[in-house]
Amino acid sequence: MKACVILNPAAGPGDFHRQLNRAISHLQTYGWQVDRCETGQKGDAIRLARQAADAGYDVAIAVGGDGTINEVANGLVGTRTALGVIPSGTANVYAADVGIPIWGPLHPQAVQAAAEIIHTGRRRRIDLGHVEFADGQQRYFFMWCGIGLDAAVTREVTTEHTRRLGMIAWVIASVLVAVNFMGTAGRLVVDGRLERKRVLWAVISNGQLYGRLWRIAPAARMDDGQLDLTVFEGHDVLSTIRHMAGLVLGQSARDPTVHQYRGCTITIRTRTPLPVHVDAEPLGTTPVQVKVIPRALDVILPRKLPAHLLTQTGD
Repeated sequence: MKACVILNPAAGPGDFHRQLNRAISHLQTYGWQVDRCETGQKGDAIRLARQAADAGYDVAIAVGGDGTINEVANGLVGTRTALGVIPSGTANVYAADVGIPIWGPLHPQAVQAAAEIIHTGRRRRIDLGHVEFADGQQRYFFMWCGIGLDAAVTREVTTEHTRRLGMIAWVIASVLVAVNFMGTAGRLVVDGRLERKRVLWAVISNGQLYGRLWRIAPAARMDDGQLDLTVFEGHDVLSTIRHMAGLVLGQSARDPTVHQYRGCTITIRTRTPLPVHVDAEPLGTTPVQVKVIPRALDVILPRKLPAHLLTQTGD
């Protein structure tokens, strides 16, 4: 088996990289041929993943956070090269959702455990979301597309912030952005059905987790050919506080200003353009057209797969 490790060298401290070297050696003891490619800037992982697929690698291993995983996935769409993941970023929502061990100072063996999953795990075909902007820009997303408040927060958080402060950087940015963020009138079309809501923020989910803490789309499956849309209505910071409290307390499903939809195609237009992110990477603004691409990508998943993840989990 041949694997190309696509590495964000800025992701993880020195101890993580020492553990990564051991994990690569671990794979090599099983007979894997492992080559390394490092990213230097945004977009590099897309190019490197496509090159790996063209070169016939069996697996492209994304080493980094959700942003690196997103780029590698974008490079592998439509190929038979599978995506493997060794998480090292701040949030690692995908890894948390599918049960891949996440490295931390108290869990140094997680890197080798993630590599073991690449060797022994199950290969599955999953859906991706696809976003198209008015200017023609397009991007696939792995876990979710955020519109409004959470995208505005994402836009304020830099790699340097997360490297120094970790999750605290997200908390600080959330508070600073929420104070002045206002909802706006929105026009939502889900599989041809029109809804009008005052959008504070909206999340289009392929997986279930949101921000690693909340299972925002509990009915979502990554191979069901549909996307799950959650819309948080509101006007200002008071609405934001209400919604955040609802998420923390698990009460959002009972909130009449939180709306859930499912569909294959979703169009969102807003009176005031709202920022948009995919898998925590800021891209553009509304309007956006979003659709599901069924079974678009091969991934390597743990053999003990969480029951909630897929509609089909057998070998």
